[in-house]
Amino acid sequence: MITRQLREHINAYLFLSPALIIIAIFSFIPIVSSFALSFCKWRILGKPEFCGIKNYISVFTDPVFWIALKNTLYYSFVTVPAGLVLALASAVLLNQKLKGRVFFRGVIFFPVTISMVVIALIWGWMFSEHYGIVNTVLEEIGILPRNWMANPKTSFPIIMILSIWKGFGYGMVIYLAALQSIPKQYYEAAAIDGANPIQKFLHITLPLLNPTTLFVLVIAFIGSFQVFDQVYIMTGGGPGYSTTVLVSYIYDEAYGGRFRMGRASSIAYILFCLLLLFTLLQLKVFKEKGFER
Repeated sequence: MITRQLREHINAYLFLSPALIIIAIFSFIPIVSSFALSFCKWRILGKPEFCGIKNYISVFTDPVFWIALKNTLYYSFVTVPAGLVLALASAVLLNQKLKGRVFFRGVIFFPVTISMVVIALIWGWMFSEHYGIVNTVLEEIGILPRNWMANPKTSFPIIMILSIWKGFGYGMVIYLAALQSIPKQYYEAAAIDGANPIQKFLHITLPLLNPTTLFVLVIAFIGSFQVFDQVYIMTGGGPGYSTTVLVSYIYDEAYGGRFRMGRASSIAYILFCLLLLFTLLQLKVFKEKGFER
């Protein structure tokens, strides 16, 4: 005899089954397959040949891997804190009763809605040596044009500035929602006690935003480790390996003419382990500081 509760569970899984099948086909099965492939040699054509952990050993002994890892960490530890500060500052400012605040919220969030491919192409044109608007403006004030994206000292900073500008609007919206959920009674009580705006921000706003800060940080760091579009479009990982990051390194191994799918899969799982380790570390550190309360 089928009970009512069991029937409800069966009906629920029947409704969920199309989505679960799609997830299994396009997510779960490829994840398992790529893990198995990371222990094989395979160049797309032919059958994979099991090689044990040779792919992982070759990755860790490859100098390009360490350059890509260093660039990825550099990118993450610059763009994430900068984006976090800009997101919080703009949210606090635009949470005030200012004229045109809705308009400026839209202006800041607008880049988030645009494809990174489109923005990277536009920025690439802006910094073009021959017809870019940046060099045109510099020539007007007597400065010689430069090939910004071919210079190792300027190419990566430009990519990071682009990423910060495009992404901090997402964090701003999350912070705005969190700020608007803080009860006004806290600020009224602080005002009665004689607290100034800075003291209110440090002792009321920031502590109550701790869970939101944790969420924004974790999401931002995960996204920063997966940076690819702007690097591929604007520099292709060059000049040299100055802008090569882990995901572009994976792409080069798999589709950049090498077709070393097994090695690319091993790099992908190294990236996955780094992300998992770093996320768990953040959660542990912030939990000890009470960020989850």
